[in-house]
Amino acid sequence: MAYGLNKMMTPPKDGAIPKGGGSKPNPSAKMGSEMGQGIKKEPAEGGAPMEVHDHGDGTFHTVKDGQEEQHPDLLHMTAHIAHVHEPESKHHHAKHDGFSGHTHGIHEDGTHEETQEHDSPESMSEGLKAFMGGEEGAEDKPQHEEEQAPLGGM
Repeated sequence: MAYGLNKMMTPPKDGAIPKGGGSKPNPSAKMGSEMGQGIKKEPAEGGAPMEVHDHGDGTFHTVKDGQEEQHPDLLHMTAHIAHVHEPESKHHHAKHDGFSGHTHGIHEDGTHEETQEHDSPESMSEGLKAFMGGEEGAEDKPQHEEEQAPLGGM
């Protein structure tokens, strides 16, 4: 079984997709061979490409339409990219580094929240609720009118 799992997880050398699934390589996403060269993605219809440059010290910068923007951390950068692609939305990004959780948000007007450190999933959840402007007890309200079946049973 270990051989089968390893075989499934090892990409073919020629880039061909084996029968049975997998995702096709995206030739438009080019990754630099050295740190700092950036990742270039071909633009969507009518858009310009955006480049992401990793400085190797935890900071990044992005370039779009000739405009360079510095980012102090990964979450700041990913929230910025999300805002560029959907400026009418709020974006809240989260990660866990093995010790604590970290979150970062950006509002519809482009204003960034400070990156927050959290000591528990509950703290991260409360931070998300506050960022999204949720009301107290919002988790108790059903998201849909129809009743959903409980998870896990037969």
